[in-house]
Amino acid sequence: MLRVIIVEDEGPILALMERLIGRHPALGVVGAFTDPLAALEQFPALKPDAVFLDVEMPKMGGLELADRLRTRDEELQVVFTTAYPGYAIEAFRVNAVDYLLKPVTPDSLERVVARLLKNHKLRSALQPLAAAKDPPARCLGTFETRGADGRLVSWPTRKTEELFAYLLAYPNRLASKWQLAHLLWPELDEDRALHNVHNTVYRLKKTLKEAGLAVDLIRTNEGYHFPVSADLSELEQLRGFMRRTSAIDERNAAEGEKLFQSCRGSLFEGKDYIWSAGIAAEVAVQQSALAGMLTAHYRRIGDDSTAKETLLVYLSFSPLDENINAELLRLYAERGEAGAFRRHYESYAKRLMEELDVEPAEKIRALAAQMSL
Repeated sequence: MLRVIIVEDEGPILALMERLIGRHPALGVVGAFTDPLAALEQFPALKPDAVFLDVEMPKMGGLELADRLRTRDEELQVVFTTAYPGYAIEAFRVNAVDYLLKPVTPDSLERVVARLLKNHKLRSALQPLAAAKDPPARCLGTFETRGADGRLVSWPTRKTEELFAYLLAYPNRLASKWQLAHLLWPELDEDRALHNVHNTVYRLKKTLKEAGLAVDLIRTNEGYHFPVSADLSELEQLRGFMRRTSAIDERNAAEGEKLFQSCRGSLFEGKDYIWSAGIAAEVAVQQSALAGMLTAHYRRIGDDSTAKETLLVYLSFSPLDENINAELLRLYAERGEAGAFRRHYESYAKRLMEELDVEPAEKIRALAAQMSL
């Protein structure tokens, strides 16, 4: 049985929700609140598996409350209740399971409970994978490295950090000292640039050792060899999974979902490394392919709701991906969700024109024509 709390600022509606949810055999109500601040205070003691939140509340709205609750428990499943379907996209921003339109009915609740139970089962399968220690270097959606004590590594210079980024991006191969000199110090003459390479490599090795990271950096006459395993970076975990995977099914769905959740965002996001554009494009292709494989798996097993959520999550950090936008629009069309199709198509077309000065691809425009847009 899943432990549930309910937050709804109108007392009569809260009482109705408590009765409706309490009657379901798979749910147990452990807390019901009209005050979101009280719910936030009691949350650690109640330890719920899921929370039903009203979107429109005084003091603190449901979206803000969801953000704050998820910082305390990343595994918490969030369901919004609202009279306004326009909050659906905002709900996905905080990785909500679903949203219920008021008045909530037993049928609509049953749909959501099915998803809650499925997610709970999936997360139980993910626990052995999650138990593994997170890699110390995060390269996707950010760039940060943590030492053995969990604290962020403080780099002595920006070039030391950039050198580490380059070695992570191009691991397990010889990095020529002349190539490093040209990439990192193109404005200097060769002798001074090579001197900087040697000094920066020394600083890098010293910093990693002081952080308690057992990382080998092997020097040769020509340069440096940096053997990297998947234990060091989630980038290598993504690469390894995509090298050995051509499709996702029940055997590898849990691992694929975990990687999808952890490997979001651009390579070295927030860093202006000129040399990283090419490898960043390759990583983006792998992320798109993973999202596509997961979507295909969920659609094969008849779980269109999770397929849709997967596509929306991916588009939250890569909004112009043509294939993923096309897949989401096809899903809307097949489900007869004309309103959602129209809103997404118009938003996508506007963004393409503003950022790239182009129209959607012919296949997408043809689909829109079929929907009479």
